Amino acid sequence: MIKVLKIIFILLAFSENYIYAKPSQFSEGFEIGISEKGLNLNLINDISDKSQLTFGLHNFQGSILDLKYLLIEPVPIFYDSKGFQISFKRFITGSVKESGVFGKVGIGLSSIKASSNIDLGSQIYDQGSFTVTCRTCGSLILETNNNSYKFIPSFSLGWQQKINQKFSFSISAGIQYFDMPNIISKTSRGEENLPPYVMSKINSIIDNSNQELDKYGEIIPTISISTNYIF
Repeated sequence: MIKVLKIIFILLAFSENYIYAKPSQFSEGFEIGISEKGLNLNLINDISDKSQLTFGLHNFQGSILDLKYLLIEPVPIFYDSKGFQISFKRFITGSVKESGVFGKVGIGLSSIKASSNIDLGSQIYDQGSFTVTCRTCGSLILETNNNSYKFIPSFSLGWQQKINQKFSFSISAGIQYFDMPNIISKTSRGEENLPPYVMSKINSIIDNSNQELDKYGEIIPTISISTNYIF
């Protein structure tokens, strides 16, 4: 991750006209969009005809997928994402006031967590050649073990389509570095009080969930769609 951060800061430091930011105007406009991190609201600062800074917030809370492995009925996965990001955009063709292709490097400080609540009393369990239930087992919460904000650097390429003097539309896609967390569990009864066959199923669900997360690795896709308004 340190190498990725160094590359981003080098690109920022040596970008043409970066030092000529206009101090008299804090923001030329704002950007509203959506990405894999949720809703984005950013301020825009043009630092040259070809270069632009954006900085703002992102936030999302809601269910995105279902957890199905070994469960009688799927349960929703609750996703919570919030944080801050600053990005440097350099136009390869066109300019900040025209349509064109751009490259974008960014760094975000984000908290991205996921959790699921499973009713253990509604599940069935293997006990030798029999299947049994545990009506008094309570509930199980599966959650990612990341309770702090992390730096997430990114790089993407995109297209800006100018609509008129005030509005433009942008879409970009690329990659970002994110250290995937592990899945941990906690139960309403305490795991030491659960029968072995219940714990066996819980461990299998956790192992499978972590294996699924490991498939993504640390370099994952990023995509953003936004509308820009210039004052």
